[in-house]
Amino acid sequence: MNINTPAPLAGGESPVPEALLASGLSGPAEVPLKQNELGQDEFLKLMLTQIEHQDPLKPMENGEFIGQMAQFSTVSGIEGMQASLDTMAASFGQQQTLQAAELVGAEVLVEGDTLLAGDGASQRGRFELDAPATAVSLSVHAPNGELIARRALGSLPEGRHDFSWDGTDDDGDTAPPGGYRVTLTADNGTQQQTLTSHVARRVESVEFGAGGTALLNARGGDTLTLADVREIREAPGTP
Repeated sequence: MNINTPAPLAGGESPVPEALLASGLSGPAEVPLKQNELGQDEFLKLMLTQIEHQDPLKPMENGEFIGQMAQFSTVSGIEGMQASLDTMAASFGQQQTLQAAELVGAEVLVEGDTLLAGDGASQRGRFELDAPATAVSLSVHAPNGELIARRALGSLPEGRHDFSWDGTDDDGDTAPPGGYRVTLTADNGTQQQTLTSHVARRVESVEFGAGGTALLNARGGDTLTLADVREIREAPGTP
């Protein structure tokens, strides 16, 4: 904030007391503050000095005085708001930490199309139908893109539905450990629709990144954030 130094009085006498001049508040060039910005104490000293030593024949206009006060109030308000936001951010980070820690051992649903076979990984998920479907099918593709399993889920009503894959191919053989892409399609008799799937992941540990960001380490090697989670539910086999 720039404060105009009052003009000299008649006779060349400076309207600013010598004590203030000695303290370095005589003008912007001598103020040891970054970019001529004044703190609260300096602003009030200069304001009072300007009022006390202004030319009686040319008093400060009311509009100018109010404008200076409004500028100072705005700056003070912004500084107070920033402090409040910093406090809120720290509180939010602490809450996120506590929430993430409670997810260890839980099963979460995240948007995706990869089922994990082997090592006790979950092979479950969920999808949603906007309208009833006469036939819903599930297809599983190996990492090389080969279709290895196809399951008919039957006729289903509108709404959310769970699905699972037992980890075997169409010949009944157990698929090797790894990631398998699942595709869900719905047929209502006139058209086919590919559905968005949400797959299950079991949270094994939580770690905290830069800025307190919570990272969820899931079985199978996936690293998730809280923003990835669409649903939290009890993991299978939990007492």
